[in-house]
Amino acid sequence: MKILQINNCDTKGGAAKVAHRLCRGLMGRGHEVLYLVAKKHGSDNFVKEIEKPSVKLNSTFKKILYRLGLDMVTLNASFPFNMGRNFINDFDIIHIHDPMGGYFNLAGVAWLSRIKPLVWTMHTMWPFTGGCLYSYDCQRWKKNCGKCPQFGTFPIIGFSRDGSLPAINIKRLIYKHSAIFPVAVSQWLCSIARQSILRRFDIIKIQNPVDTRLFHPIDKNLAKAKLGIPANAKTIIFSVASKPEDKRKGIEIILKALPLLKTKNIFLLPLTITADSHKIEEALRPYPSLAASHIENEIELNTAYNAADILWHPSLADTSSLGILEAFAAGTPAVASRVGGVQEIVVDGENGFFVEPNNPEQLAEKTDILFSDDKKRRDMSKNACRKAISDYSIDIFLDKYEQLYKKIIEKKTKVRR
Repeated sequence: MKILQINNCDTKGGAAKVAHRLCRGLMGRGHEVLYLVAKKHGSDNFVKEIEKPSVKLNSTFKKILYRLGLDMVTLNASFPFNMGRNFINDFDIIHIHDPMGGYFNLAGVAWLSRIKPLVWTMHTMWPFTGGCLYSYDCQRWKKNCGKCPQFGTFPIIGFSRDGSLPAINIKRLIYKHSAIFPVAVSQWLCSIARQSILRRFDIIKIQNPVDTRLFHPIDKNLAKAKLGIPANAKTIIFSVASKPEDKRKGIEIILKALPLLKTKNIFLLPLTITADSHKIEEALRPYPSLAASHIENEIELNTAYNAADILWHPSLADTSSLGILEAFAAGTPAVASRVGGVQEIVVDGENGFFVEPNNPEQLAEKTDILFSDDKKRRDMSKNACRKAISDYSIDIFLDKYEQLYKKIIEKKTKVRR
């Protein structure tokens, strides 16, 4: 098969890493893959950056969209229309991941799906909301958005007005004229998507994978030594959101939990893809830690997960968690919020502990329990590794996408006959 994958960027962020692993895996199985991205960070030959428009986009239309609060649907963008029908016709399957970021005209979903079968992997709730990535307690997306409780906060920030109602209606109109095959990365996301404006489509679940050839247990003391972490340090690894104003991953909860810990000799290992890591480092200054950084090299990232004794994931919302899967594959148990698709990965008391969202007291308490019981932590480590291998292998992931692609192509072939 010849497959076109489309995403905001190639390797930074969970959605990008999942798409990148899908591309590599499909090519390893003999398929031809082109990965088109708005921002290319790596050097892979199969990844091509989307060409910037040679002429300036209609600034008047852009201003109108801004005044209506419709920036995120990017109806003024020339991509994907500028690829041309002949280029699209050269592929068997078109597969989009994250169309956010100002590069993708959402009306292109209908256009692409009329030319070739279109698969859309949903990594957040954005495809069926009026603009938010995660709705938290809000249920407006089930019918009509409007009066958005998140307006003015990330990612709905910098807009002139609340455009959630017209935005969800524009999406509804686009999907009415589309034939798409939506994929959710967790059963939780699949279930709520079936209650949304996407309900008429056949939504399936394909969970994010972890490549256990890259992420696996190594000697913990050796891993700590490589990173300059004291061997006797109680090391906690955690991720920070890509933008400081994005509080979803729980940095504020982490900062409240740290002084509540009874465990001594704590060492922190913060991971981030933000350029503003100095703000994070300043907040963590009272505690021994490595500099907050983005680790793109997966061998080095595996070393970081192995150097950690516990992963913290106090997220306020999540469809899944690639970080937990990678940590599990390395044999590092998690203390995580009981939210979204995370509930399908962590088994409370077996490979980690759950805490209630926005509860720093519980986060500190469960962490102290793990650090005070070496046997429990070792047992959880083994269980975490088994879970990653048995349920989230890259081969299961690739099998399911291959099966989906073939089923779609066969169905389209029968219709033509």
